[in-house]
Amino acid sequence: MGVVDKKAIMALCDSINKKDGEGTVFTVGSKHSNLRIERWSTGIEDLDYITGGGFPAGRVVEVFGPESSGKTSLLYHLAARHEMALDIPVEGTYDEERAKVFGNTPRQLIVFRANTGEDALNKALQFAQKGMPFIGIDSVPSLIPREDIEKVLKSSQRDSIEEQRIGGTARLLNKYLPVIEPIIESSGTTLLFTNQVRDKMNALLFGEKTDTPGGHKLKHSCSLRIQVARRGWIEIQNYDPRSSAAKERIGMIMKCRVVKSKVSNPMQECEVPMVFDRGFVSFADLDAIKEEVADARAGQFN
Repeated sequence: MGVVDKKAIMALCDSINKKDGEGTVFTVGSKHSNLRIERWSTGIEDLDYITGGGFPAGRVVEVFGPESSGKTSLLYHLAARHEMALDIPVEGTYDEERAKVFGNTPRQLIVFRANTGEDALNKALQFAQKGMPFIGIDSVPSLIPREDIEKVLKSSQRDSIEEQRIGGTARLLNKYLPVIEPIIESSGTTLLFTNQVRDKMNALLFGEKTDTPGGHKLKHSCSLRIQVARRGWIEIQNYDPRSSAAKERIGMIMKCRVVKSKVSNPMQECEVPMVFDRGFVSFADLDAIKEEVADARAGQFN
């Protein structure tokens, strides 16, 4: 092996930094190194712990799970942790009252109703360029390309069947994410995708039985992937005579599991109580909250 010309290599580095900007190329220990990952607290102590001290700024995060597992509720909660946040409910399921329950306020939470996958990703890109600290896209399977939507609409006029192209959403993400990633890193924007789960076709007896839509690019881009599920219900005695149920469900226990992390140790888990009309609470306060809600219900219907 020949002698490495370090002087020539460092001269090239200096030339690149002069041309493209200081810090474009650097060495280990440089002031330009990403020595510290900027984080922000989720406001949920156990979730902060399993993610290594909070969610990373300037990174892509995915929260996925089955229906009614609390994905959108968690998005509302995380959005409220910021001075300003953008919610892009591609599914068209934005709920004003629930957003307020989790602490979101006028002029703090901005909502963009996207009609196509391109609409959603273009606006995410534009708001990130303006420095929006938190952007949530809810959810990945609804990021349908405009071309696919137009084909279905045209076929409906002919009373025919137009099968949607397989992989349209994955192609969109594969095109946009490489452009978005350096922008959110520079702006410090946390871009959060909620995602659903799908049964794996021809799944083996061992290993995962489910997968998430959106293709491989989204998984690779994520610095943090959190799987959520409903662990159980929070219940009190039912006092409402209009319901025949013995118990009233006033909340749920959400289980969170870090399945991938570039910013902490993966495969850690926690459980978090969520009361529907109050948001996320601690286990220490749960019994008192249940008693308070039960007393209020009893006074309302007795």
